[in-house]
Amino acid sequence: MIKIEKLTVKLPEFILQEIDLHIAEGDFFTLLGPTGSGKSVLLETIAGLVPVSSGSIKISGKEITQIPPEKRGLSIVYQDYALFPHLSVLENIIFGAKYKGINKDRATQKASELAEKLNISHLLPRTPLHLSGGERQRAAIARALLVDPAVLLLDEPLSALDPAFRQEVQDLLKNLHRETGITFVMVTHDFDEALYLSTNGAIIRNGKLVRKGKIRDIFNSPGSEFVAGFVGMSNIYPCNPMRDYVKLGDIDLTYTKEKEGSETRLAFRPEEVLLGSEIGEHNGHNSFYATIKGITAGGFHARVTLEYGDMEIFALVPRKMIGNGELEPGLPIKVAIPEQSLHLF
Repeated sequence: MIKIEKLTVKLPEFILQEIDLHIAEGDFFTLLGPTGSGKSVLLETIAGLVPVSSGSIKISGKEITQIPPEKRGLSIVYQDYALFPHLSVLENIIFGAKYKGINKDRATQKASELAEKLNISHLLPRTPLHLSGGERQRAAIARALLVDPAVLLLDEPLSALDPAFRQEVQDLLKNLHRETGITFVMVTHDFDEALYLSTNGAIIRNGKLVRKGKIRDIFNSPGSEFVAGFVGMSNIYPCNPMRDYVKLGDIDLTYTKEKEGSETRLAFRPEEVLLGSEIGEHNGHNSFYATIKGITAGGFHARVTLEYGDMEIFALVPRKMIGNGELEPGLPIKVAIPEQSLHLF
């Protein structure tokens, strides 16, 4: 569907470097990366809003690199909605119709159909100033869908929403993607959002693609120390892989997955570290004792820092474990790391 080859974009203080990326038709694809890594630049380059220095962008086999934005068959939704404050919701939704050759009567009819689907029919006479964040985002999505785009580009579409509206719009996007079959390409900083909505994705760092594939594979098998740290695998250590186990310091951890022989790092997620009563009598593999160094309580979870020799190990446990006296700084506690939670690279 979208085929990007050797794409380079040179801006005054930033370069997007030789991006190669294939996005299948009907995919929900997410671009992730640190702030300033080039995610939005890539999205806007696909949209035709940023000029290409070299390389190629094709949609359904058609070269669009030099085609004006309005002729690319794409729509883009921004985090700040980009609605015209002086126009009604209806006028905002049908604004782009004239540029696509859709007459006003047909545009109005289609806007009404989309408004009903998005549950904003009662808002059509209002101006954006009198809408909630979730309502504005629905109006922006309706405007984007009015022109029947082959691809819908979403630039952090939920970041400006209150938590109360965020899940609502996530569900909306998921349902729209399923119902329309449109290819979605989204930029986000939110890992939960990416995992909930996306099928595939990529991580950009300093203008370069450093990981791409199925979104869950990216999070579960990062493939590099940078990606592991970026996706929240805060436990990253040098290791010595053996035939069917891995030596982490003087700890032997069972690991029977296929190894390539060149791995020097071991990583695992803090929420997959089991402590004390979490381990249970049948989950004692890959276990050892460590000392609790510190506890930081969060909302529903607590972050526990453990000491084993000169290593610090981080665990994320249910907050209720703090109150039962099991977790106290200075106390020893049994630790287990399930084999399926271990990742080598």
